[in-house]
Amino acid sequence: MFSIAYLGRGGQGIVFAATITAEALYEKGYYVAQLQNYGASVRGGSVLGYVVADNKPIKNPFVEVFDVMIALHEEGLKRWKCLVEKSKKIIVDEKLVKSEVSGAIKVPLSSIAEEEGVYQALNLVAVRLAFKVLGITGIDEVMDKLLKNRKNYDLNKKAYMIGKEIVIFRDFGTE
Repeated sequence: MFSIAYLGRGGQGIVFAATITAEALYEKGYYVAQLQNYGASVRGGSVLGYVVADNKPIKNPFVEVFDVMIALHEEGLKRWKCLVEKSKKIIVDEKLVKSEVSGAIKVPLSSIAEEEGVYQALNLVAVRLAFKVLGITGIDEVMDKLLKNRKNYDLNKKAYMIGKEIVIFRDFGTE
């Protein structure tokens, strides 16, 4: 079993990131569960969206330790700090997350997305990066199919592929 969590604030597409991650993994043959938590203030409040996937049916989708956690905003990080600290591989946006997190890797996700003209699809940059960090292969074709069924295909596809090109200059280590 493995898990991916996305943290941010309302308006960043965190729930969509978790949803499309779950759809793609399901299409690849995994059993999946997708959950989200967000406050009453949809815009600007903290948001957590996560996916649990496995090759066999999932008995309990509630996890407290994520294999990969990507924080796209300070609000989400602050609200879910207890989960962040337990996670195995933590990636934070170096521009949007100012807090120091032990063991986290700072990556210029939003800066790269802005430079490439895909800032509004930053969540899809994070999705592809999560797949990369977990070593999930053969997922791009599935994602292409899923993205074609949604608005703004060209923008979303470009953002998604940017996540594939991001290089992380630190080995997370193996278990």
